Amino acid sequence: MLFMATQIQISQLNVSAGGRRLLQNASVAFRPGELTLLLGCSGVGKSVLLRILAGLIESGPASPIQYTGDIQFCIRSGDSADFKAVEERPLIAVVFQNFALLDELTPLQNVRIAMDHVLSSPGSDRSALATSLLNDLSVPTDRSTGVLSGGQRQRLAIARAVGMQTDVILYDEPTSGLDVNTGAQVANLIRETHDRYGRTSIIVTHDYESLSQIADRIVLLDHHHQCLVELPREDWGKVSEILGKPPSLGGEKSLEMTGPGTAILNRLTRSLEMTGEAVGEVLLLPWSLLPIWRSIVWGARSTVHYLRLVAGPSACVYIAAAGMIIGYVAQDFIFRYLPFRKITEPLLTENLLNATGFSLYRFLVPILSTILIAARSGAAVAADVGSKVYGSQIDAMKTIGMNPERTLRTPILYAFLVGTPFLTFFSYAVASVTAAFAFSSTHGDLGIAFWDLHFHQALRTPDGIWYKGSGWLFAKLLTCGIGIGMISWRCGISPKESGPEISHGVTRTILWSTLYVLLVHFVYSLFEFKATI
Repeated sequence: MLFMATQIQISQLNVSAGGRRLLQNASVAFRPGELTLLLGCSGVGKSVLLRILAGLIESGPASPIQYTGDIQFCIRSGDSADFKAVEERPLIAVVFQNFALLDELTPLQNVRIAMDHVLSSPGSDRSALATSLLNDLSVPTDRSTGVLSGGQRQRLAIARAVGMQTDVILYDEPTSGLDVNTGAQVANLIRETHDRYGRTSIIVTHDYESLSQIADRIVLLDHHHQCLVELPREDWGKVSEILGKPPSLGGEKSLEMTGPGTAILNRLTRSLEMTGEAVGEVLLLPWSLLPIWRSIVWGARSTVHYLRLVAGPSACVYIAAAGMIIGYVAQDFIFRYLPFRKITEPLLTENLLNATGFSLYRFLVPILSTILIAARSGAAVAADVGSKVYGSQIDAMKTIGMNPERTLRTPILYAFLVGTPFLTFFSYAVASVTAAFAFSSTHGDLGIAFWDLHFHQALRTPDGIWYKGSGWLFAKLLTCGIGIGMISWRCGISPKESGPEISHGVTRTILWSTLYVLLVHFVYSLFEFKATI
């Protein structure tokens, strides 16, 4: 595979993060077809620059990272030596520091999902190429992605990047967390891959010892002068002396206003932005439900994945246990604690069964089920999305041309729209069977036929297809499902910098989705039962 190498030209770039200036009027060119090391001490902004090059950072008023300047991607014009800037930013393959692999997919699928969203070649060609890449890079395909070793995961991440057939590959700390031997192997692999496919490669790292031997050029991010400078080859052995001490945590402040007041203002601005985003998502909900996917196959796979999270076997067991409890308690309680039981029970048995069936179907089971779905399934989805944010899988999706909102949010909404009614009716079926058992254990002489006749009397319709009030019930369940899905998505997709922030997102999902469900049932009850009466 031959590629027309791309040159990356950075001019007058200014970058600040958290009020600290990282770069000021920095300019450098990453030449086409070369493997360049971007070196610097930890914390000076190397990974920030990589994310800017990859198009993963947008500089907005409330963004913690601000940047200005000109970044051009240039390709050679015909047979001449001149380079011409392209109008649109090309797709850029990124090998992330934490690999950003999708553990729910196999190694082969991790490569195929990138290829299917980028390449226009026939599917059979992609499958053969993906298999060849994995074999060439010694990535095992007979086990799940989650059990691969660190070196194997790194090679898989490189295979995914190479399989995209983009002209630029960015590596973010590729040897971080690897032992010396594995780090050396990865370094050699990167060089071999670069020589074989001829990409413009940039390696962001502070590991000079492992990676300098494979580099064509070295560019330093000089934190003393906030600039990018090419290091002459004769000075490569003096990197540690040139870089000097790492920057202090405070660093040089940018010209932006900082302080408690500014922090509060930024937080308020972000809160208003999030509120506006939430309102916009509600208004555009019908549009969000359209399955606009680059690949129908991967869109369907994502939907199945979230349907399993929402209404898989464990959720069915969970909701069935709730149905058993409420069915037994409702049926047993209403007879056991009936006032003047010996006198009133023979007179009221039919009416009590009638009321039990109606209450279980119309509000007891739906309320309990949707609360449990909000708590259990909402938390599972928020944790899954939050983990993808924290593990950079969301960024990886963006780099391979996937839209996370379409690839994740739309399947999440589908999963809750299908899973919420399914689990609720399943819970009601279990509750009914349990209620029948409870009744037969105390009224064996009347039999199951008697129980069925009166238990469902207030629910049956003349045509016998749907129970009375099923329209209201479906409306409630779909309203609950769509809301739980939106809340799970919003709480999961918010920025995650640590594991506790994932847990915080799960907690917020449980809180807000259960409150939302209770509000939905309350509002519907104001109209539903008035209409029934």
